[in-house]
Amino acid sequence: MNKPNLRDYLLKNNHPILCIGPMSKNIIDAVVRFANRIRKPVPLIASRRQIECRDLGGGYVEKWATEDFGKYIGERDIGGFVPLCRDHGGPWQGGAAEENLSILEAMERAQHSMMVDLESGFQIIHIDPSIRQETLSESAIMDMLFDLYASVVEKSQKLEQRVEIEVGSEQQSGSFSAPEEILKLLKQVTQFCDMNQFQRPLFCVVQTGTLVKEMRNIGLTDGRRNENFDQKYCVSMMEKNIRKIADLASANQIYIKEHNGDYLSDGSMALRKHLGVGGVNLAPELGVLESKTLITVTTELGLKTERDAMLKIFYESKKWEKWLIKDSESSDLDRAMIAGHYNFSNPEFLEIKAKIEAKTYAAGFDLDDYLRQKLEGALIRYVWNLGYFEELEGRISMQKETLPSILEIKMTSETNRFV
Repeated sequence: MNKPNLRDYLLKNNHPILCIGPMSKNIIDAVVRFANRIRKPVPLIASRRQIECRDLGGGYVEKWATEDFGKYIGERDIGGFVPLCRDHGGPWQGGAAEENLSILEAMERAQHSMMVDLESGFQIIHIDPSIRQETLSESAIMDMLFDLYASVVEKSQKLEQRVEIEVGSEQQSGSFSAPEEILKLLKQVTQFCDMNQFQRPLFCVVQTGTLVKEMRNIGLTDGRRNENFDQKYCVSMMEKNIRKIADLASANQIYIKEHNGDYLSDGSMALRKHLGVGGVNLAPELGVLESKTLITVTTELGLKTERDAMLKIFYESKKWEKWLIKDSESSDLDRAMIAGHYNFSNPEFLEIKAKIEAKTYAAGFDLDDYLRQKLEGALIRYVWNLGYFEELEGRISMQKETLPSILEIKMTSETNRFV
């Protein structure tokens, strides 16, 4: 099947694309089902830590290798509405196993990972050599980007398949990209592409004043980290900076993309379209939602032993550490929720989950299906506000006429308290 291409879609539709991180099997299944119901693109953006090729050890999500992940999506994405994308592909992006590698070794692993991506049906590759940008020169970083760019294009040509590239060598900081820096990057990348007769990248990552920490989006206000995230301030700064950057990128036939779209208000999301943003990434918010929903279910069913055991696994994994703000006041429960989705493939967690599933089945509903419906509900808010359904007269008509199977959660009378 000739799958829809995101570049073609963006040229015909004036709204940002919602891109989802595959933090769990339920999130993956929810995205595939949701995208095929609305019949519009919702890409899955897998980091190398989440999904990695078999030769390099696989990822933490379902212990899946890239090859298996590609096959799984290919068999289920009937309409081709879930493009597979590599997020933060590049040297030293594979986690702890790559921390002490030389440039040559890290580049060889990154290149091999991307070649398997293409063989597994990935349509977009984000080339991000930024991890060691504090110790490497700008020219060294650009050389790595160009080497990987050429490898990806040449491999796709051999496979006779279309591939899109995303570039961006900035670590997210909660600040704003300087237009002059983005213009410099775009100039270098477009000159490289034109000289080699390569298609220019589809996306360029920019910072839009957003940054996900703990279970909220924080920003910078007058240079200070603002725990409550002053969205009005960020709107003002975006209007000054992001529109200019979007225009610069558009002039080079490139769309800008932001990597921290979680926990934004309806108004902030809707703003993205009017500022010319081409894509928005959403990831930890959905992982936290699934964890919270699991805890809610166990609490409502009186499964205190199972709930406490899950929370213990989540908390003791310490996967919440990198998400905390300085002098954090988050509770142990908060930290467990932040870390939850990293543990969904843990054998101890799976034993506990099996016991919960037996209880929910006895109560008249399937646990995983319920979790997926909750996740799809969150996706509705994002696609609506990003402008996927502007042709519809109102949100009510969209809910009733376009997405009835998503919104009509069928449960027994004993369990309708979960709705």
